[in-house]
Amino acid sequence: MTTLWLLALLPFLTGIALTAGSVVRLAKETLRRTTGTVTEATVTGHTASREATYATLHPVVSWTADDGTAREVALPDASGAHALPEGARVRVRFDPSRPELAALETDTWYRSCVRGMYLGTFLWAGTLIVVVCRLAYVVNDLRPHYWGALSHY
Repeated sequence: MTTLWLLALLPFLTGIALTAGSVVRLAKETLRRTTGTVTEATVTGHTASREATYATLHPVVSWTADDGTAREVALPDASGAHALPEGARVRVRFDPSRPELAALETDTWYRSCVRGMYLGTFLWAGTLIVVVCRLAYVVNDLRPHYWGALSHY
């Protein structure tokens, strides 16, 4: 097997990993959407964290739960936090048993998971199709030599 055949493993395995990771994230997102409680919250401020080599801004939201408990949580997964000014009203989905895992009620994560599944499937299925077509071409190209060798017996 040449290195070109081994090179085909790279997009194939990347596609499998991306598809699997997206399916897991999609299952978690679906579970969060079906079991969580949605409430109105107020942006009370912003906090910065270093997620990579740059500082990232996260909104801090507060709300009062149905049982009367006041909660204030920084939303680490919120994209576009700078677009949420202090005092803005937002919809937050949270699990009453674990309110520290609250998230903005948007479909951004859901769309990201679906895009990841499509891209991953495109990578592994596309690689598989190219490899199968290449194998069919190689087998078809070698077939006359084998048939000629078999006719002597």
